[in-house]
Amino acid sequence: MNKDMLKKNLLIVYMILFSLIIEIIGILLVNNKMSFTKGILFGLIFSILKLGLMKHTIEKAVMMPEGKAQKYTNVQYMIRYILTGIVLLVAALEPSIDIIGVFFGLLSMKVAAYMQFFINKRNEAKTNSGK
Repeated sequence: MNKDMLKKNLLIVYMILFSLIIEIIGILLVNNKMSFTKGILFGLIFSILKLGLMKHTIEKAVMMPEGKAQKYTNVQYMIRYILTGIVLLVAALEPSIDIIGVFFGLLSMKVAAYMQFFINKRNEAKTNSGK
């Protein structure tokens, strides 16, 4: 994988890394390992798709006038959260998918965003102290 592609998809890499860590911990703690794994995968895949929807929303909104862009982003925000609710509902109703695993898969985007923020801050501090 080349360096530019890695930088472009760093958030997804962090999401997968977090999910793998949770998967390893979960395998040690849960009884139904396959259900937990399905839950994490279900939540992670949806989070990656949601990230793509957010990217598309931002790319489209920057081309709109301010008022229209705000309305558009608010509608897209609501759509993403309604979809998240549907994913959680499906997980709650489907016994072969662990809802806790889905929760951690969905949480991966937030954790990855914080990871990227703190790593960027650390790198920025190193760069500034090296001058």
